[in-house]
Amino acid sequence: MNSRDYYQFEDMGGFYRIGSPEGVFCYLILGTKQAMLIDTGYGLADLKAAVDRVTDLPLVIVNTHGHCDHIGGNGYFDVPCYIHNDDVSLARQHAAPEIRRQNALRMMKSMNYETGEVFNALPEDFDMDRYCDLGTGILLPAQAGKVFDLGGATMELVWTPGHTEGGISVFWHETGIMFVGDAVGFFVWLYAEHSTDMLTYLEMLEKIDSMPVSEYYGGHNPMPMHHEDFDRFKRAALEADYSKGIPFESFMDQYRNPRTCAIDGMTLDDMFKPGFAAVVIAEDWH
Repeated sequence: MNSRDYYQFEDMGGFYRIGSPEGVFCYLILGTKQAMLIDTGYGLADLKAAVDRVTDLPLVIVNTHGHCDHIGGNGYFDVPCYIHNDDVSLARQHAAPEIRRQNALRMMKSMNYETGEVFNALPEDFDMDRYCDLGTGILLPAQAGKVFDLGGATMELVWTPGHTEGGISVFWHETGIMFVGDAVGFFVWLYAEHSTDMLTYLEMLEKIDSMPVSEYYGGHNPMPMHHEDFDRFKRAALEADYSKGIPFESFMDQYRNPRTCAIDGMTLDDMFKPGFAAVVIAEDWH
């Protein structure tokens, strides 16, 4: 697959979900005056060229957090990329050339966790030097409560710490849809140095669960999430016991010896089964 065909745009009935072999979802919302792109993935192919084929509206970019798989494509764009101030340094760290190189090498041996298939997720015309030099793009710190009027689509930034200290989600007022990045999901990493404590994470879950949200769309979950899922998300955090967790292999902060703690005795083999929920924590998470 070459770069031109790398990104797949799925019409979700009012917005586009952008998928790719790298396993990260970005979202494109079109207003009458502007368009908003939520996250830019790893950036292994030219995301701007793909977006330009869909819309020529002025673009607003929001990064839900500073991890490499959500800010990696920022450098293709010449517009500000809004990110919470608490995640700016994290984004700079994750956009460094050596981190990018490691990402690309790892993507050559990607795995489909549903099938166990190992495959090369890089486009055939991938340019390692160009990728490593992309940088962070034009990062612009933004605080919770900032509102973007796209023209018929009012998008509000909501602070959702937990996965990272500066995680933000985007609430679409007219539809009740919330784009949550990695803040919420069936499998949330909470073990890194830049993750928060349990109380902060649980308070965040309570806050967005109480909002008039119709559907929650994540950065890796193929299906939308709903309010009834939150009981499991909260249980996974409250019941997490590091001593009973299963060691988790990760490309990030492996020195913290993360472990997966799933509800009801489940393991990673159950990840795609109904009722699964888990958090990945370090020993000092509380």
